[in-house]
Amino acid sequence: MPLFLRISASDCLEEFDEPSWKNEDTIRLAPILADHGVDFLDVSSGGNSLKQAFKAFEGQQLLSAETKKAVGDKILVGTVGGIKSGLQAEKYLQEDVADAVFVGRYTQKEPGIVWKFAEELGIRIHVAGQIGWGFYGRGSGVGSKWKA
Repeated sequence: MPLFLRISASDCLEEFDEPSWKNEDTIRLAPILADHGVDFLDVSSGGNSLKQAFKAFEGQQLLSAETKKAVGDKILVGTVGGIKSGLQAEKYLQEDVADAVFVGRYTQKEPGIVWKFAEELGIRIHVAGQIGWGFYGRGSGVGSKWKA
């Protein structure tokens, strides 16, 4: 059974003079996790302290990219944070920032985001026929592969 672990790459508290978790710590820990059987590391950032002055930014993916570079193919790495388009997600995959891209809070605001991503990327989504009926009508003869 694959073992997934989500980690905050940094507490984003570098401006405070107190101990905190930093990206360098994650980079040192990731190979150890791989050696101990973790198959997938989902690299997030911040959110653990009220002191942090953190806003979503594209640089969040720099944290996962540095982790990915440090571990190579020893462990799969995921990234999350501020991802609002399929093209943006695909860019991170093509640039080897991560092996997988996750969208969190944005799915709450845009529950149809998967359909939007598919449309942007010109790909088909496989869905159960009953779900597709709501978008394309029952009995359209297309089967269960629906074009976004």
